[in-house]
Amino acid sequence: MLINFSYNRLGQLAIAAVLLTLASSAFAEDAASELPKFSINGFGTVGAVKHNEPGVKFKRDISQAGGANTGDISFAQDSMLGMQMTAYLNQKLEASTQVVSRLTTDNNYDPQVTWAYIKFKPTEDITIRAGRLGVEAYPQGDSAEIGYANLMVRQPIVFYPRTFDGIDAEVSHPFGGGMARLKGMAGWTKGKLVGIGSTYDTGGSKLIGGLAEYTHGGWTGRVALGRIQMHNEIEELKSGSQFLAGLSMTPHGTQTINRLSTNNRMIQMSSLSLAYDAGRLQGIASYNTEMSSNWPCQHLLYANVGYRIGQVTPYVSWSEQHTARNFTSTGIPNGLSQQTDALNQGALLAQSGLMVNQSDIAFGARYDFAKNTALKFQVDHIRYKDPSSIIDSGFLTDPVENRNTKSLTLISLALDFVF
Repeated sequence: MLINFSYNRLGQLAIAAVLLTLASSAFAEDAASELPKFSINGFGTVGAVKHNEPGVKFKRDISQAGGANTGDISFAQDSMLGMQMTAYLNQKLEASTQVVSRLTTDNNYDPQVTWAYIKFKPTEDITIRAGRLGVEAYPQGDSAEIGYANLMVRQPIVFYPRTFDGIDAEVSHPFGGGMARLKGMAGWTKGKLVGIGSTYDTGGSKLIGGLAEYTHGGWTGRVALGRIQMHNEIEELKSGSQFLAGLSMTPHGTQTINRLSTNNRMIQMSSLSLAYDAGRLQGIASYNTEMSSNWPCQHLLYANVGYRIGQVTPYVSWSEQHTARNFTSTGIPNGLSQQTDALNQGALLAQSGLMVNQSDIAFGARYDFAKNTALKFQVDHIRYKDPSSIIDSGFLTDPVENRNTKSLTLISLALDFVF
């Protein structure tokens, strides 16, 4: 089943939404004396990580090309700086922009525009936004870079894509002593990530999704569903590539190509979460899936809990990412030649890139020693067979289908701040 909207149609809706907000502002009651005209806020993290596992590099998430080397103290993975600028046009209309500088897939810190939208509130219960927005399909999905807003040094599992160009709308209303919220979103994703063997650009992929949330007391429950129709093909399967030509000549080449292809591929996402934040205790548990035709389903689970004691909040976290390890062979037996063996290995390595089998147990503490500033110390013990945040050179030569589970202990220190 395809996502039932077109580029032109959504573009027309976006323009209509912007025109509507501008027209509404002309007739809105002027309350400039009660509202700030403009605000500038910032956030940042100075973070350091270290591990001692030979042949391994650690990266924060799949949007980063490189990783922290063995024995080195690296400030690259977690350090970042962001600015938020908001113009309050009147009580119903505002414009906001967020720019973030962090390590990218191009191995630089070039600032990226992660938010750039107009927000219109026709009533207290309804909000409409148009422009560049954060994907809120997962808990804290639009605040992964704001370290101060998160209990841990980094979120246990970071989901992609996180940014899209389009529209979202939400309705919130008191219900049963709590607050119910419904939200829908549609547009085209933005951002790059490290794909199966090279950088993959998610730009132009169609996104549609929605969530239902209910908050009562300190509890928040949420269910979210979404679909992405991928726009680009991976580099390894683009016309003219040697890998594509080699696979095309194998007995099971068509099946292997169809399994690896991302062109027009539909990915379905779901998320179920429950969070608590009241008094000294805060915690969250979340179960998520990502499914696509002839791809193994990814199951992503995580939970963390922290208890504040004075200015210190000790916390513990557990996460598990699991994918069934089912492979499609090329149909050529190993041992015929170095070229066919390399092709077989390449096909298996590419398929392992669709899988994530990794778990993480983390212990840490957050110290809010000054206003708007927090110092965090965290130790992660990570076990992996098909990693998402680890580059292990040994996996390039080991038989893919018979990989052994490896482990990594990571030490992190981060200073988070907002201003």
